[in-house]
Amino acid sequence: MLRNLSVLFLALFLLASSCNKEPENPQPQGTPDAALTILEVPTMAFEGQQLTIRGKIQNYGDAPIHSMDIVWQVDEGPEHVMELNGIEVGRYEIYEFRHSEPYRATAGNHVLKVSIRRVNGEESDGDPSNDRLETTLMIASQGVPRRVLYEEFTSSTCHPCADFNGNYFTYDYLQRNADKIAVIKYQMNWPGSGDPYYTREGGVRRQYYGVTGVPSLFMDGKGQRLVSTAGLQQALDNEARIPAMMELEAYYTVTSDSVVKVRVNGTSYVEGHFKLHVAVVERTTTGNVGSNGETEFHFVMMKMVPDASGTVIQTAIGESFTERLQASLQNTHVEELDDLEVVVFVQYDENKYVLQSAKAVEDASQIDF
Repeated sequence: MLRNLSVLFLALFLLASSCNKEPENPQPQGTPDAALTILEVPTMAFEGQQLTIRGKIQNYGDAPIHSMDIVWQVDEGPEHVMELNGIEVGRYEIYEFRHSEPYRATAGNHVLKVSIRRVNGEESDGDPSNDRLETTLMIASQGVPRRVLYEEFTSSTCHPCADFNGNYFTYDYLQRNADKIAVIKYQMNWPGSGDPYYTREGGVRRQYYGVTGVPSLFMDGKGQRLVSTAGLQQALDNEARIPAMMELEAYYTVTSDSVVKVRVNGTSYVEGHFKLHVAVVERTTTGNVGSNGETEFHFVMMKMVPDASGTVIQTAIGESFTERLQASLQNTHVEELDDLEVVVFVQYDENKYVLQSAKAVEDASQIDF
């Protein structure tokens, strides 16, 4: 009996040992999953530009990635393949790539398709559904001189706003650059009681940009965090050198019953759906003095025409358009009707980019409605 039990225990021990023993030639476990998570390609560009195809790939699988192909294609054109070998992308690690072949842009709207193939030499990886991304490229046929748009969110109860406007983004700075900029300032209803010249239309623009603090400055739809006049000037000069994608000219008049009428003429060199915005600003105001020490304010937005939602326009390459807009200036904060300026701009909502801006000329003879 005891002898039989000893034999049984020995057999069980040998069986357990054989189960825990690793094979002499272990096989790799798990599957890589290369996910194309981000494309970093300018979606708006000009004909003839060389666009570098960049992006990020993350390995969601449980095995490392040693090789893969990255392929891009525009519309139904030829595929451009870059083979990557000798790489090491572990689980959850991110690999940043720059394709060896750039895309030479041609005018029009095109679909760029980027995909990952042959991960570790296999036909498919752990999840083929995340191996591809695509984006629309909007390529302008030509560029024209740009007028840069400044939009500032500020308040007469904000002490940092007084510092910014008084020492950096000064009236003198704006006047020195008047020939290449247009300026709109949205007075906000905080901190504290906020600026008495706040309007709901200014609040719409605040929500559009997701502004959470003042002062906040945007240049052609891009946020600026510069706190020196020299830095502002350098950024402005750089932006002004970028061609605009359309031409704009505008005319306005204010009628005897305080209705502002605006005619906007444009020629677009890019195809797309955009928003035309018109803002009536007052060059100098004093009636909104608050608690931050500022005694006068410049380019304060009084009214968006017809409202802050803007006007949808559909443009085609090389085609012109005309829009006629109007709004009442009654029940606004306008102090002097002869101290107004009208700013027009066209913006692409998908990326907030401002294609062009202009300052309207006061000329009643050009208003035909």
